[in-house]
Amino acid sequence: MAGQCRTEFRRRHQGAARAGSTVALNRRIEVISSDDAPECPHCDRAGLLYARVPNGWYNAAGARVEGYTGVVLCSDCGAQDLHAAPLISWFHVNGEANDEDREFVRLFIAWATNVFVPMLNEQALEDEIEQWRRDPAASSTTPIG
Repeated sequence: MAGQCRTEFRRRHQGAARAGSTVALNRRIEVISSDDAPECPHCDRAGLLYARVPNGWYNAAGARVEGYTGVVLCSDCGAQDLHAAPLISWFHVNGEANDEDREFVRLFIAWATNVFVPMLNEQALEDEIEQWRRDPAASSTTPIG
């Protein structure tokens, strides 16, 4: 995405996150801003917002693997979601993300802490790694999930 910039919500909005959610925000959530609208991976339409949220799973050895995954707020796919719908409405009224707006921060954190992240498809990951080893230029850029 051209002209990307990141907004980190851990430090500056930690108090607002605690007030707006029963989950204390002790992990970093980033909004990735760009001149280009993010593409929804489900419907391929333009999304409203792209964020990186904490995600983790247990590997085959039983150890916890922590990381981040990208998620897109889509006005079509998220319209019926309890946490996405208010944030979608906020975007329709206000236009673009504003991390100085307390209402945006509250709605964003409610969405980001409740967004559904599918389980890792380990076989797809292994297939992608193998494909990359054979030909790094031909490897897919689609998320593995």
